Amino acid sequence: MSDSNTSQNPLALVWHWIGVIQHGILRVIGLILIFFFVLSIPGCIAGLAGGGDQFRMADNGVLKFAPSGVIVEEEIRMSPDEALSGALLGGGTPDQIMLRDVVEGLRMAAADDEVSTLLVNFDNLGGATPAAMHEIAEEMEDFRASGKEIIVYGDNFSNGSWFLAAHSDEVHLHDYGAAMVTGYASYRTYFRSLLDRFEVTVNVYRVGTFKSALEPFLGDEMSEAAAEANLFLFGDIWDAYTEAAEDARGMQAGTLQTLADTIPELMEAADGNSAQASLDAGMVDALVGRAAFRDQMMERFGEDDDGRSVAGSNFFEYVEANRESGSTSGDKIAVIVASGSIVGGNGDGGVIGGDAHAELIRRARLDDDVRAIVLRIDSGGGSAFASELIREELELAKLEGKIIIASMGGVAASGGYWIATPAHQIWAEPTTITGSIGIFGFIPTFENAAANYGVFEDGVTLTETARGPSPFGGVTENWDRIIQSNIEYGYERFLGIVADSRDMTRDQVDAVAQGRVWTGSQALERGLVDALGGYDEAVAAAAELAGLEEGAYAVVEFKKPLSEFEQFLKDLGLEASTPAIAETLVGSGLFGDGVLGDAAADVHNELERINMFNDPNHVYATCLSCESLRTFR
Repeated sequence: MSDSNTSQNPLALVWHWIGVIQHGILRVIGLILIFFFVLSIPGCIAGLAGGGDQFRMADNGVLKFAPSGVIVEEEIRMSPDEALSGALLGGGTPDQIMLRDVVEGLRMAAADDEVSTLLVNFDNLGGATPAAMHEIAEEMEDFRASGKEIIVYGDNFSNGSWFLAAHSDEVHLHDYGAAMVTGYASYRTYFRSLLDRFEVTVNVYRVGTFKSALEPFLGDEMSEAAAEANLFLFGDIWDAYTEAAEDARGMQAGTLQTLADTIPELMEAADGNSAQASLDAGMVDALVGRAAFRDQMMERFGEDDDGRSVAGSNFFEYVEANRESGSTSGDKIAVIVASGSIVGGNGDGGVIGGDAHAELIRRARLDDDVRAIVLRIDSGGGSAFASELIREELELAKLEGKIIIASMGGVAASGGYWIATPAHQIWAEPTTITGSIGIFGFIPTFENAAANYGVFEDGVTLTETARGPSPFGGVTENWDRIIQSNIEYGYERFLGIVADSRDMTRDQVDAVAQGRVWTGSQALERGLVDALGGYDEAVAAAAELAGLEEGAYAVVEFKKPLSEFEQFLKDLGLEASTPAIAETLVGSGLFGDGVLGDAAADVHNELERINMFNDPNHVYATCLSCESLRTFR
């Protein structure tokens, strides 16, 4: 009877289907919750089973170090929109390794009498900035200087992984692999002609001869100014690379340059055998297959309990077990990590939110126990307005008596340099990418393309400026003038901020600005940074300026609170960065792992980058080309 009434009553029918849809949605949500709960069970069981066990160093003193993922300054959190777009297109949040974990672990192991050997495999290393690579290499050298050995094995070695491997006692390569250093190159995709074909109007506003971020939209090839700047920049990084690696391997100066220029000849001399060519060139010490190498190491160091691998302890478990928690009472040095693009708002995912990071600085400023703030920067910039929000909050902290130290990681350019300016001291690594003092505006519009399909925009306006920039209406001449004048003012403001903070004149800053990018060493010569050194030197400088004695203060990292999505996962006992969750939410996308998958992932990453252009004034202080240097492999 009820089914008959439902079919005869339209309102009842609508209500019936609303109920069906509602219950369907609830079922889907329920299934998702059950799915995540099931995923969390193995971790919970492992935690219960091993919760009472303490880490025990292997008797043979071997630590196994096999980093998997990209080495980063701060964990990149995955937002819901990244999870959705990543699930469709691939890409998204990669596996991550904290730089500080690697550095602190190597340092602890060097001082630990129970550790004698580091057994390393870099096959799954996703990359790091040149500055991070050099910092890790220095710690590896210190480990060896303490009388301990490092043994590296790899199926293949790229520029980055071989650079680290060079700082070991033995480098073993698979006999069907390769270890060839090819050097640095900087290429971008230019699509001005494509935009013309689709009649896309690119409204660009900029100041700075070397501000090349938007060149792909303006032409089909690199400008002479950009080529000049890139050659100077990469030349310095390449010199640092070759000098450090050649010294570590006992090679003559210039060996790697010659190698990179003559790889075809080396391959032909080895009859096309890349592994043999690598051995002949002195890049590795031995050629051996995986199974044979494993047997050699088992014979040398002993077997693990199941007899299937060499005995040893996991490097990252060792780090976690030996990490000092430190006291949070008394005097503090607050560390605030600013990693990623600078955007307005709170900034979900691996970005610097202008509001969120300003709030972190405010928390440190209002904490009476905080005597100094170390801002650790790894950013190519972004929104000029968001950068200013962070800068002014640091300036307030400085005025209220807090010591401010800027510590530049791999990249601290454009907006990344802007937020460093209030610091009492700016520290950079020799291979840090910094500078890029310049700004631009960017508004793509589609009025011509839309007109071809019969789409037009029309209306009325009561003033000459009430009609603002529109995707299908373009940018009026009045708004062209407004934005360009704002860009020019913004550039002068940027110059003034730098001049005041660096005790330079406006013209002195302009001479090293114009959007040009420098290494840390080059920036030191030009007065843009105060000293060369890493995170530890920056913290020590903060303590010294604040009058804090060693051991009498705590170093505390101030972090953003979890988002609702992250809190949801945490309530289930999960984290967005957990490999199983990241793979489930993102994975390879609909196009898989092949060529189409790689292309789709590139599209996803470009969309994420474009989506970060959210400055309210359409004004950006960013170095887009610097982002490629944050994952050097």
